[in-house]
Formats: sequence, structure tokens, C-alpha cells
Amino acid sequence: MIILMTCFIILSVGIAGCTSQAPSASKTSTIEPPEMILQPSDIPVNFTLVEKGDRNVSEMSDWALDHGWKKGYYAVYLKNDPNSLPGTVIEQYISVYPAENITLVVPDTVSDWKNWTVEENSVNVTFEEFPAPAIGDSSAAMRVSNKTDNTQVYLITFVKKDVFQSFWTNGTATDYETAKQLAGIAAAKIK
Repeated sequence: MIILMTCFIILSVGIAGCTSQAPSASKTSTIEPPEMILQPSDIPVNFTLVEKGDRNVSEMSDWALDHGWKKGYYAVYLKNDPNSLPGTVIEQYISVYPAENITLVVPDTVSDWKNWTVEENSVNVTFEEFPAPAIGDSSAAMRVSNKTDNTQVYLITFVKKDVFQSFWTNGTATDYETAKQLAGIAAAKIK
């Protein structure tokens, strides 16, 4: 009887330990980052894919690595308009983190952009946070404007499951709306 109870206790502790430490399947993505990247057919016809590839550990910030960054992928699209040089760009960045740290990524990204604009020169570079778009499990949107050269960069970030994505675009409010639509398409790809 004691041996049977001992086996039951050991088995119960083992099962409890496994279920409490492993993230549930619903909180982790089942596809790889290259499968989440937007395809040329997802992008407006006047943009061309100019670069894509894996993100490497050497490119990641200490914060990302300290919070368990696992892997990532990126793609860069350029607008086909020779009259608007240097041109409008849409950049998509994907990163996978442990499920327990994923909720920290969007607020950290917003904080980094706010701090960067202060360090850069708050007279010429301004930061504006927009209402969070309803994308993924959590999201943020912002604009950084440089009065020196009248450029604007828009950033939309979101997390869904254990995946963080950011979309950057430069240009006009129309380009921001396009990036927001693309982020919604990207979120739907995460399974």
C-alpha cells in the first residue's frame, strides 16, 4: 500500500509540474515566423519586396535577449514611385518570445520610442501616441515626426499569442492606414 501511494504521489507531482510550467497550446503559435510574413499578394500593388530574412541574435537588444527572444523574421517593401524619393517603405518585423514575457514587449517598444525622441532632440523630433488599434491581444500605434526634414515615421505594434510584430512606415496618414490594415492581415496569419 505504501509503495502504491508513493507511486501515486510521484506521478501526481510530475503531472502537476508539467502542467504548471508548460504554456498552454493556445498561447503559443503553431507556425514559424517566415510563414507569418506578409506575401506580395497581401501588399498594395504599388509596393515591391526588396528584402526579407531571418532576424539574428546579434541584431536584438539586450532587453529582448533578457526577456527570452527566441527567433524572428522581417520583410521590407518599397513603394514604386520615382517621384517620391527617398520613397515610402513598409517594414514588418516578427519576434517570438516566451508566452510569459510577451505582454511586456508592446509597452517596452512604446517606451523606447518615447525615450528616443527625447534623446534625439525634443525641439525637432516629436512623438505622438495614437489610440491603440484593435489588433491581436494587445497593440499600440505612434508617430515620430522630424521637423528638420518634415519626415514622419509611423509604428504599429501588436502581440498575439507568443508573437510580437511591428510595422514601420514613413510617409503620410494614408500610409499609416495602409500599415494598420497590413498589421490586421498579419495578425490573422498567426495560428
